[in-house]
Amino acid sequence: MGFFANLFGLRNNKKRRAVPASALTDIDIFDKEFLAAASRYTSRPKGEMNMRVRSEETNEVIPFALAFPEAFEEWKQVKSVWDKRGIIYKVLDNSIGESLKLWQVIERYNIDRYPEHALKIAAEHATGPDLTDANFHMAVARAYFILTRYKEAQERAEKALSLVPNHMKAKILLGDIWHHTHQQERADDMYSEVLKIKMTSDTRKSLTIHELVGFDNDLVHSPVYAVAMLRRDAAVTESLWDSLACEFYHYPHFRSAHATYLVQQGDYMKAFSKFMTLSREMPWFKEGVINTYSLMQQLGLEPQMIEDKVRLEEIIRKEHWTV
Repeated sequence: MGFFANLFGLRNNKKRRAVPASALTDIDIFDKEFLAAASRYTSRPKGEMNMRVRSEETNEVIPFALAFPEAFEEWKQVKSVWDKRGIIYKVLDNSIGESLKLWQVIERYNIDRYPEHALKIAAEHATGPDLTDANFHMAVARAYFILTRYKEAQERAEKALSLVPNHMKAKILLGDIWHHTHQQERADDMYSEVLKIKMTSDTRKSLTIHELVGFDNDLVHSPVYAVAMLRRDAAVTESLWDSLACEFYHYPHFRSAHATYLVQQGDYMKAFSKFMTLSREMPWFKEGVINTYSLMQQLGLEPQMIEDKVRLEEIIRKEHWTV
């Protein structure tokens, strides 16, 4: 359906280069991360990805690093988990992308931090069957939520639930929307309802925060719920925030909360760096822009960051926000 060419361009089938034996450890890690990214790419939590690539010469199964050497080399140069995933998503676009359903394509762009493109894809490609698909409305609702367009997000989440009353992802998303529209009690009730349903057959006495909110466990994969859990524990560490950022980096809500935690810890420059990156990637998120501008002033960084200062002031002026 041509979802991917407009944004990234198609990969050329160039002759594959050999990967040196010294990189075997990286090859193993790339294989593991490739399959994990494919699970998220296809929106299949707990899904056992059996994807493999065979050599054109021998028909033997080969590592993904050998099959996609250019992506592998790029992946090795990148540090952040979310950017590493983005590299793998581009490979998947050209290998299995056209087999995805529309709602999966929308989610693919949501989790890769392109919610505006996700909505564009939805508007341009939705057909009659999509409009009666709860997953489609849930995915569109998530794009609106990431963009903080909560009214449209709620309408779409409720539409999904009107089609499938026990749609768990839509219920969780609606809880997140309610939380950010000052309906905290309704949000808490919704999370409790989801957990009660999902834990009915689970015999575990306790869960770690990763087990509770992580994508793979498919319980309450919610940035709002994750932040609430982190803030509840006074002994929570920065490393725990960092590890959960790998789950929720596509949500400005989580990224802002993470930076705020660093401010509270007195790590102002690291907090400022996170707020600045957020303001550049997601300029629609008011809290991120305002806090970036405020910290810039408080840290006396305006003289050496004139371009960013002007950029932030333009956003604030355009949106009629107040500092």
